[in-house]
Amino acid sequence: MSLNNRPTPSAREALALATFLSIGQAAAQTAPASEPVQKDEKKKTDGEVLPDLVVEAGREPTYNPQNASSEKLTAPLLDTPQTITVIPKEVYTQQGAKTLTDVLKNTPGISFNAGENGFATGLANFSLRGVNTSGSIFIDGVRDSGNQMRDVFNLEQVEVVKGPSSDNGRGTAGGYVNLVSKTPQLEDFYTGSTSYSFDEYASSGNFRTSFDLNQNLKDAPLPGTAVRLNAFFQEGGVAGRDWAEANGWGVAPSLTIGLGTPTRFTLAYQHVEQNDIPDWGLPTGISSPGSARTGFISEGSRSRRDHFYGLKSDYDDSQSDSLTAIFEHDFANGMELTNQTRISQTSRQAEYTVPTGYLNGSNFETVTTQTQAYDRENISFSNITNLSYEFETGSLKHTLSTGLEISRETSEANRFGTTNGGNTSVSDPDPDRTGTSPTKTGDNDVTIDTVAIYAYDTVKLNDQWELNGGVRVERYRAEIERDGDTLDGYPETETTVGGKLGLVYKPVENGSIYTSAGVSAQPPGSYLSNPDISRDSGDLPNNIADAKVQHNINYEIGTKWNFFNNRLSTSAAVFYTERQDIPNTSADPRGFSYSDQIIRGIELGAAGEITENWSVFGGILLMDSERKNGSDIDNRPGGGTTPGTDGGAVDGDELAYTPNYTANLFTTYRFPVGLTIGGGLQYVGSSFVGRPDDADRVIENGHYGKLPSYLVFNALASYEINKSVTLRFNVDNVFDEVYAVSSSWNGARAVLGNPRTYTISADWKF
Repeated sequence: MSLNNRPTPSAREALALATFLSIGQAAAQTAPASEPVQKDEKKKTDGEVLPDLVVEAGREPTYNPQNASSEKLTAPLLDTPQTITVIPKEVYTQQGAKTLTDVLKNTPGISFNAGENGFATGLANFSLRGVNTSGSIFIDGVRDSGNQMRDVFNLEQVEVVKGPSSDNGRGTAGGYVNLVSKTPQLEDFYTGSTSYSFDEYASSGNFRTSFDLNQNLKDAPLPGTAVRLNAFFQEGGVAGRDWAEANGWGVAPSLTIGLGTPTRFTLAYQHVEQNDIPDWGLPTGISSPGSARTGFISEGSRSRRDHFYGLKSDYDDSQSDSLTAIFEHDFANGMELTNQTRISQTSRQAEYTVPTGYLNGSNFETVTTQTQAYDRENISFSNITNLSYEFETGSLKHTLSTGLEISRETSEANRFGTTNGGNTSVSDPDPDRTGTSPTKTGDNDVTIDTVAIYAYDTVKLNDQWELNGGVRVERYRAEIERDGDTLDGYPETETTVGGKLGLVYKPVENGSIYTSAGVSAQPPGSYLSNPDISRDSGDLPNNIADAKVQHNINYEIGTKWNFFNNRLSTSAAVFYTERQDIPNTSADPRGFSYSDQIIRGIELGAAGEITENWSVFGGILLMDSERKNGSDIDNRPGGGTTPGTDGGAVDGDELAYTPNYTANLFTTYRFPVGLTIGGGLQYVGSSFVGRPDDADRVIENGHYGKLPSYLVFNALASYEINKSVTLRFNVDNVFDEVYAVSSSWNGARAVLGNPRTYTISADWKF
């Protein structure tokens, strides 16, 4: 649909227009700010308060935070012997990011999974360095189970820790993602953004507004009391997709007492609701094995790239609530005690219709579809007590972090059969066609109890050498209850040990060269956010009682350098990761055999300011993956009951959906007149279609072709009307490339990336 033929503005579009007009009026009436901005008061370890840090008015915060939030990372990022990408809100706010999926495009090595078998998740499922990492998402250091699109309205920054790491418990070979929540500060501010996004296709526009209010209650009876309120509202369509919608709202109030004093207490709550009409992409154009089933991209794809093959009755509803309480106390001797308790609940119910291929004999004119359903509730409780202490033993200087963690995670999931979603025309799909809701076929409950102790330390040997590392011992118990199944009442109890050790050499203060090794463990039954645990036991060898604990080992050599008075941070690393004891279905009498996976590569990164006004944030990853399978594990594309019947050796194959090359870049330049221009790119190399790394069945490379590579360019321009209001214009996918981000395991359908999308925003701060 062309812009000239767009329909009459809807109520949401009228609301967006009214909001922009009101902001414009406020801008005209607001005098330019002339006072410098005061940042938070920084406390010393002895409880004293340093003078306020004053920054030049009008300067934007840096793109390169020097520290991660976790107390278990006991050194600045420059001296931490591991690849860590910290994405601050300043980067993804300028990009107009709304979800975690949007934010993660700012680091190389991320790929997205389309999902299947009643576990379709759009692009909420993702892999890091080829390994499904959806079950290793943490919020403020606490695992956040559940599978839904996560909004970024209440996030200060996103930390991507790469390679096996047991910092927060069981984990995969790819690493983990930690989301850092916003908390009250001593300064007063009110910031927000209102935006409207649209494109040149049949999709509806999307309106979004969010705000961040912080108030220092100077007259409160207790010193250092501040409150903060974050909220968002979103309504409208999905870029490039007809009928699909992404609607939601959220609110996150928080209170802190004792800011700037030795004793502090924070209480934070967050509630988010999302009510979407989901979309699961397009059917692919070629269906014969051995061919690239994503052939629709090159032939006739643009004319039908927005076609919706679901039903109007489809829905994807989720709701999440969390409550966090944090107590902190600084002792006079440099010791700090922290206790954090977090309770969260996430529920998601969905019914959706996916294209599955073409009706035989229809000459690719009639699409077949299937309706699936999802129903799961995750509840978690955790308590973390941490003691941080800086001290000396002789000539050695220590920065120690040690603690105790206890947690309980529960999951209640229903399993559904699939139903025929109805055949429809490829060129004119009918969302009003008759469909049948899936019926429940089973359920399962999972309870995971964990108790862990840990200790991490950075030991400064002298001005040039540091040792960095630690260990975590975890007692893990999982129990699965499933009606009428061999896993009913299945218990799994393990004690795992993970940790890391690194040696850092600092030739100069602003540079480091390091070598390190790390190990993490993933016990059976621990997939609360990965493959659908509600499936039958025969489909999940990872959950049978005889399965071993998977171990992940990583070796890394790298260097990090800061330039221009620490304004620009750069990094380079070579890594080798090995996953051990992965169970796959096979011809073995037990029904499964063990395999290994090897992942190796080189990653480069840069973040910060080249000049006072020129900022960059980017990275590149060159990676190779390899399956190490025995002869009794081979190609099983059809998912039959007899392993090995399809033939085709998979030993030495690359992991599916694991591109060899990925890169991203985002850069902006700010002119003295208040104008900022910028843009960026994302490149993802081609990858084989097949079963993901954690699936029980394996498909040989090339059986269903490859997901093609893509290169997408983005642009932005913003103008600061005054110190309070900035207008911003983003154009994503400038050249309107049609590309597939992911596909189903056999390439029968593919999820497209956004088309050329325009976003008009008004950002304000008072």
